[in-house]
Amino acid sequence: MRIAVLTYAPNISWLFPELPFKEKPGEVARLGFTAIEFGFPSHADLDALQDAREELGLKIVLFNQDVPVWDRVNRGYLVDPSRKTEFKHKLDEALQLAERLDVQKIMLPSGVEISGMTREEQRECMLENLSYAAPLAAEADVLLTIEMLNPLDNPGYFLTSSQEAIEIIKQVNHPHIRYQLDTYHVQMMEGNLAQTLSQNIAWIGHIQFADYPGRHEPGTGEIDFVQLSTAIKESGYKGTIGLEYKPLAAGSGALQWALPVVQSRN
Repeated sequence: MRIAVLTYAPNISWLFPELPFKEKPGEVARLGFTAIEFGFPSHADLDALQDAREELGLKIVLFNQDVPVWDRVNRGYLVDPSRKTEFKHKLDEALQLAERLDVQKIMLPSGVEISGMTREEQRECMLENLSYAAPLAAEADVLLTIEMLNPLDNPGYFLTSSQEAIEIIKQVNHPHIRYQLDTYHVQMMEGNLAQTLSQNIAWIGHIQFADYPGRHEPGTGEIDFVQLSTAIKESGYKGTIGLEYKPLAAGSGALQWALPVVQSRN
């Protein structure tokens, strides 16, 4: 059996904090990467991203449905019945941007726990919103993802369990709705990364690397990324792995750990 080589997509909303956004894609391309991802559109330079795709040949793998102000009451739209119209508007915006930039995936933040509503009521709202979004994503040929976040960094966030996220995806049961596994959040809340991956690979649509603790580059914390990378290869995962972390090393140093893999593909 031929084992695939992993492909990485540095998240330029997080990496190279010393550079203006418009200069980041060029630095990623200079290092030999062929793909990038980014966070919220309202915090990005969309013209620079279009130039990165057209002039540098970089594939834009993923971005987040826009939440312009990320705070205790604004962490997404999926679980709040009063924000269904807003969710649909932000989804339309995201799908239009995905078409403009030829983006493969969009992450949909779930939103926060709402006082006075049961968890089941909020979960039902999420199911309704995802069921609404799925055929639109299929029409646009875009994969929509949901992910768990840890509540220490994101107080009030609704979705803090990988298993609950995967159960929701199974209920929606649509090929354009999948789980996004972020190693930092899963390791903090649950551990057992390789097991979670191997047992649920059919429902995983995107993977992001960040070490724990600290959310820094692989090799700075306790996660065994050699073992995890082997598990990913053996699982048959064919997607790109996003690199979404707070760099400890300056500049391109935060990506040095990944360069042997990048160079092996070039």
